[in-house]
Amino acid sequence: MNQTEHAARSFPWTFVVLTYGLSWSIWVAGWLLSGKPIESGASGTMMAAILLGSFAPGMVAAMLLARSGGASKVKAWLRDFIQVRCGWRAYAAALLPFPIALLILTALFGYVPMPDAAGGDAPTLFYLTIFPVSILNGVATVFMGAGPLGEEGGWRGYLLPRLIEVHGEWRSSLIIGVIWSLWHLPVMAMFPDWRDGIDFWIYLPLYTLSVTALSYLMTRVWVIGRGSLIPVIWLHGLVNAVGPMAFNRELWSSTWSQGFGVLLFAVAALASALVLNRNATKRKSE
Repeated sequence: MNQTEHAARSFPWTFVVLTYGLSWSIWVAGWLLSGKPIESGASGTMMAAILLGSFAPGMVAAMLLARSGGASKVKAWLRDFIQVRCGWRAYAAALLPFPIALLILTALFGYVPMPDAAGGDAPTLFYLTIFPVSILNGVATVFMGAGPLGEEGGWRGYLLPRLIEVHGEWRSSLIIGVIWSLWHLPVMAMFPDWRDGIDFWIYLPLYTLSVTALSYLMTRVWVIGRGSLIPVIWLHGLVNAVGPMAFNRELWSSTWSQGFGVLLFAVAALASALVLNRNATKRKSE
């Protein structure tokens, strides 16, 4: 069996199919029970369904680990959630490059805070506070559980370790990025507010590009943190916190379209990952 055939046979299709099936069933059921709303926060039932569905990657990972290796594999997987001692570089990599990249792109492309959003503050002060504060807001989104805790046990806790040995960082990040982005398809299709009113067929490729760039950034942080999920979960929380603020036309006055803002979000993630990769290469050569 050649390497290509081995990679195809060893690909964790069961995890992907079960994760999609569980999340999509919960989301669609919640949507139908809520009367097919067009806003994601239209009812408590819909919000509960979105939250519960976000835990599917982690739940499926735990189930598959228990089936294949019993309690020992599940315990090893759970240890990654509490591996606090993963080095200060992992936390710095998770919390600093991405907000800084967003800050630079916001100023570079002429996004000016709306008067109501800035609360009378000077634009410079607004620039220098909104994105650093997202680091703390990221903690709140982690404890809310909508995304970081529920997903990362699957994407980075289960899927990434099984791909990276065969495919390396770039290809693994690309594969997970596509899987991760398409996993959101039902929510993306059902709720125009979730995609900021952008046409579905325009948003889909932009979002896939953005999530794939984030996937590579997440992979870099995971590698730097030696497999610990703590900095990755915190980064995911930061992304959820800063996502509604970055390049949002309700917060920023700009001539650029909302779709271009999604593209800039991808650029910020990719630039952050490349900086981290360059630093890692430098340390290896020293």
